[in-house]
Amino acid sequence: MRDSTRPLLMAPTGALPLQSTLDALALVPEEDVWLASRKSAVTRQAYAGDVRLFMRAVGITSREELRQVDHKAVIGWERHMRDVQQLHPATIRRRVAALSSLFRHLVKYGIVAINPVREIERLAMNRWEGMTPAFSPAQARALLDAPDPSTLKGLRDRAIFSLGLQVG
Repeated sequence: MRDSTRPLLMAPTGALPLQSTLDALALVPEEDVWLASRKSAVTRQAYAGDVRLFMRAVGITSREELRQVDHKAVIGWERHMRDVQQLHPATIRRRVAALSSLFRHLVKYGIVAINPVREIERLAMNRWEGMTPAFSPAQARALLDAPDPSTLKGLRDRAIFSLGLQVG
Protein backbone atom coordinates (compact mmCIF):
# COMPACT_ATOMS: atom_id res chain seq x y z
CA MET A 1 0.00 0.00 0.00
CA ARG A 2 1.21 3.52 -0.83
CA ASP A 3 2.34 5.89 1.93
CA SER A 4 -0.18 8.74 1.65
CA THR A 5 2.07 11.20 3.49
CA ARG A 6 4.54 11.35 0.56
CA PRO A 7 3.84 13.18 -2.71
CA LEU A 8 2.74 10.91 -5.53
CA LEU A 9 5.66 11.93 -7.78
CA MET A 10 9.02 12.75 -6.33
CA ALA A 11 11.88 14.57 -7.97
CA PRO A 12 15.42 13.15 -7.67
CA THR A 13 16.66 12.74 -4.09
CA GLY A 14 17.36 16.03 -2.36
CA ALA A 15 15.27 18.06 -4.79
CA LEU A 16 11.87 19.62 -4.33
CA PRO A 17 8.82 17.44 -4.99
CA LEU A 18 7.81 17.32 -8.65
CA GLN A 19 4.63 19.29 -7.96
CA SER A 20 6.74 22.26 -6.78
CA THR A 21 8.83 21.98 -9.95
CA LEU A 22 5.70 22.03 -12.11
CA ASP A 23 4.38 25.04 -10.18
CA ALA A 24 7.67 26.83 -10.85
CA LEU A 25 7.50 25.96 -14.57
CA ALA A 26 3.96 27.33 -14.74
CA LEU A 27 5.35 30.70 -13.66
CA VAL A 28 7.75 30.93 -16.64
CA PRO A 29 6.61 33.88 -18.80
CA GLU A 30 5.05 32.77 -22.08
CA GLU A 31 7.46 35.02 -24.00
CA ASP A 32 10.34 32.90 -22.67
CA VAL A 33 8.51 29.72 -23.63
CA TRP A 34 8.08 31.08 -27.18
CA LEU A 35 11.75 31.91 -27.47
CA ALA A 36 12.86 28.56 -26.05
CA SER A 37 10.67 26.77 -28.60
CA ARG A 38 12.83 28.08 -31.48
CA LYS A 39 14.97 25.10 -32.50
CA SER A 40 18.01 27.01 -33.75
CA ALA A 41 20.23 28.90 -31.32
CA VAL A 42 20.93 31.44 -34.07
CA THR A 43 17.20 32.01 -34.59
CA ARG A 44 16.63 32.36 -30.85
CA GLN A 45 19.38 34.96 -30.63
CA ALA A 46 18.13 36.91 -33.68
CA TYR A 47 14.47 36.83 -32.59
CA ALA A 48 15.33 37.89 -29.03
CA GLY A 49 17.35 40.79 -30.42
CA ASP A 50 14.55 41.77 -32.79
CA VAL A 51 11.97 41.87 -30.00
CA ARG A 52 14.37 43.88 -27.78
CA LEU A 53 14.92 46.35 -30.64
CA PHE A 54 11.15 46.77 -31.01
CA MET A 55 10.69 47.28 -27.28
CA ARG A 56 13.49 49.85 -27.14
CA ALA A 57 12.19 51.67 -30.24
CA VAL A 58 8.69 52.15 -28.81
CA GLY A 59 9.76 52.65 -25.19
CA ILE A 60 8.47 49.39 -23.74
CA THR A 61 10.12 48.29 -20.50
CA SER A 62 8.03 45.32 -19.35
CA ARG A 63 6.24 42.21 -20.59
CA GLU A 64 2.95 43.75 -19.51
CA GLU A 65 3.56 46.79 -21.73
CA LEU A 66 4.59 44.53 -24.62
CA ARG A 67 1.31 42.65 -24.30
CA GLN A 68 -0.59 45.95 -24.75
CA VAL A 69 0.99 46.81 -28.12
CA ASP A 70 -1.34 47.71 -30.98
CA HIS A 71 -0.85 47.74 -34.73
CA LYS A 72 0.01 51.47 -34.76
CA ALA A 73 3.19 50.87 -32.79
CA VAL A 74 4.23 48.11 -35.18
CA ILE A 75 3.50 50.25 -38.24
CA GLY A 76 5.54 53.10 -36.75
CA TRP A 77 8.46 50.77 -36.05
CA GLU A 78 8.37 49.30 -39.55
CA ARG A 79 8.30 52.77 -41.13
CA HIS A 80 11.15 53.94 -38.92
CA MET A 81 13.31 50.98 -39.98
CA ARG A 82 12.43 51.57 -43.64
CA ASP A 83 12.46 55.38 -43.92
CA VAL A 84 14.82 56.57 -41.18
CA GLN A 85 17.24 53.69 -40.68
CA GLN A 86 16.95 52.64 -44.34
CA LEU A 87 17.45 48.99 -43.47
CA HIS A 88 17.46 46.28 -46.11
CA PRO A 89 13.96 44.90 -46.79
CA ALA A 90 15.05 41.38 -45.75
CA THR A 91 16.14 42.70 -42.35
CA ILE A 92 12.86 44.52 -41.84
CA ARG A 93 10.86 41.45 -42.87
CA ARG A 94 12.77 39.23 -40.44
CA ARG A 95 12.30 41.66 -37.55
CA VAL A 96 8.59 42.01 -38.23
CA ALA A 97 8.31 38.22 -38.63
CA ALA A 98 9.95 37.70 -35.23
CA LEU A 99 7.45 40.04 -33.59
CA SER A 100 4.56 38.40 -35.43
CA SER A 101 5.73 34.95 -34.33
CA LEU A 102 5.82 36.08 -30.71
CA PHE A 103 2.32 37.55 -30.84
CA ARG A 104 0.96 34.53 -32.72
CA HIS A 105 2.25 32.40 -29.82
CA LEU A 106 0.74 34.75 -27.22
CA VAL A 107 -2.64 34.63 -28.99
CA LYS A 108 -2.51 30.84 -29.26
CA TYR A 109 -2.03 30.50 -25.50
CA GLY A 110 -4.57 33.16 -24.53
CA ILE A 111 -2.12 35.76 -23.23
CA VAL A 112 -3.28 38.45 -25.68
CA ALA A 113 -6.49 38.66 -27.71
CA ILE A 114 -5.08 39.63 -31.12
CA ASN A 115 -1.79 39.67 -33.00
CA PRO A 116 -1.09 43.37 -33.73
CA VAL A 117 1.36 42.37 -36.47
CA ARG A 118 -1.04 40.13 -38.39
CA GLU A 119 -2.53 42.88 -40.55
CA ILE A 120 0.72 44.76 -41.15
CA GLU A 121 1.62 44.84 -44.83
CA ARG A 122 5.09 43.37 -45.28
CA LEU A 123 7.65 44.80 -47.67
CA ALA A 124 7.60 43.04 -51.02
CA MET A 125 10.71 41.17 -52.02
CA ASN A 126 11.65 39.73 -55.38
CA ARG A 127 11.97 36.05 -54.51
CA TRP A 128 13.21 35.18 -58.01
CA GLU A 129 16.30 37.32 -57.68
CA GLY A 130 18.84 36.25 -55.11
CA MET A 131 21.36 38.34 -53.27
CA THR A 132 24.26 36.64 -55.06
CA PRO A 133 25.23 38.12 -58.43
CA ALA A 134 24.34 35.72 -61.24
CA PHE A 135 25.44 35.16 -64.81
CA SER A 136 23.41 36.85 -67.52
CA PRO A 137 21.97 34.47 -70.13
CA ALA A 138 24.66 35.60 -72.59
CA GLN A 139 27.43 34.94 -70.05
CA ALA A 140 25.99 31.51 -69.24
CA ARG A 141 25.82 30.62 -72.95
CA ALA A 142 29.44 31.74 -73.47
CA LEU A 143 30.54 29.60 -70.51
CA LEU A 144 28.71 26.54 -71.85
CA ASP A 145 30.13 27.04 -75.36
CA ALA A 146 33.73 27.46 -74.14
CA PRO A 147 34.69 23.76 -73.73
CA ASP A 148 35.56 21.84 -76.89
CA PRO A 149 32.54 19.58 -77.62
CA SER A 150 34.65 17.21 -79.76
CA THR A 151 36.65 15.92 -76.75
CA LEU A 152 35.61 13.85 -73.78
CA LYS A 153 37.16 16.43 -71.44
CA GLY A 154 35.21 19.22 -73.17
CA LEU A 155 31.93 17.32 -72.83
CA ARG A 156 32.69 16.68 -69.17
CA ASP A 157 33.48 20.36 -68.56
CA ARG A 158 30.29 21.44 -70.33
CA ALA A 159 28.24 19.05 -68.18
CA ILE A 160 29.87 20.39 -65.01
CA PHE A 161 29.23 24.01 -66.07
CA SER A 162 25.64 23.19 -67.00
CA LEU A 163 24.99 21.56 -63.64
CA GLY A 164 26.61 24.48 -61.82
CA LEU A 165 24.49 26.99 -63.71
CA GLN A 166 21.31 25.02 -63.01
CA VAL A 167 21.78 24.73 -59.27
CA GLY A 168 23.32 28.15 -58.75
